Amino acid sequence: MQRLFYFITLCQKAYFCNSQKRSLLMKSVPIVLLLLLVTGIGIKSLNSQDIAPQVWSNAGVAWNINEHFAWRNYVAYNVLISNEYPWDEFTITSTGAYRFKRFFEATFGVYTARTRQTESIKSFEIRPFAGFRASTNNTKRWLISNLSRLEMRRMFYSGKENSTSFRFRNRTYAGVSLNKTSISVGKNNLVLFGYFEAFFNFGQEVRERFFNQFKYKMGFAYRLNNSWGFDLGVIYQDAKNNVKIPTQAPTNQITYFIIEWGLVFVIGS
Repeated sequence: MQRLFYFITLCQKAYFCNSQKRSLLMKSVPIVLLLLLVTGIGIKSLNSQDIAPQVWSNAGVAWNINEHFAWRNYVAYNVLISNEYPWDEFTITSTGAYRFKRFFEATFGVYTARTRQTESIKSFEIRPFAGFRASTNNTKRWLISNLSRLEMRRMFYSGKENSTSFRFRNRTYAGVSLNKTSISVGKNNLVLFGYFEAFFNFGQEVRERFFNQFKYKMGFAYRLNNSWGFDLGVIYQDAKNNVKIPTQAPTNQITYFIIEWGLVFVIGS
């Protein structure tokens, strides 16, 4: 009888210890269902338009040098899953970030890309940029931030053609931890996030297959520990084709869905 009572006591303790986790999971169910619904609608639209998706793969190293300064380096390979309209690119991005106030950060860096725009046109881009980010307190379970960035795009094409353009872009991000009380927790932290980004071009438009207008993304990020992180998401991209030679690719306003995944190694807390 005493053993039975002890067993019941242990079961009660386990139940109440896990009640908070179950409550957190139930609160997360509507958000997850919404994400699945948006993804399902996107896939249905993708199939109805008979448009091939892109897959973006990236890996990076983020170095938190001290409480104010961080440096991030990423390499990426992006490809259009289509034999009919071949397109792919390899990119390297190096970004510095200086946090001068608790909620404000200045960013700067250089982006380079080698892109196969069509079977006959290839381009190389050098893109220096500078920006400003404002965000909420990352010690809470949720985070909202806004990044504004100005870019100079220097494009060199196969042959002797080249062009220069300036672009402003603005990205608003929102994320919430699904299993932790703080979004900045560095171990086993699962985050649901999304962002909306708009692009504004100044002067002439560069020649490229995907000249961005807007981007929308929803996905999950998982922080395994203080060093390793992984993310997976779906991007809905509004773009137009600015390649001005005869091509099989659509030349009007086009929409492409993108599956993006990435891996990051973090140095420093």
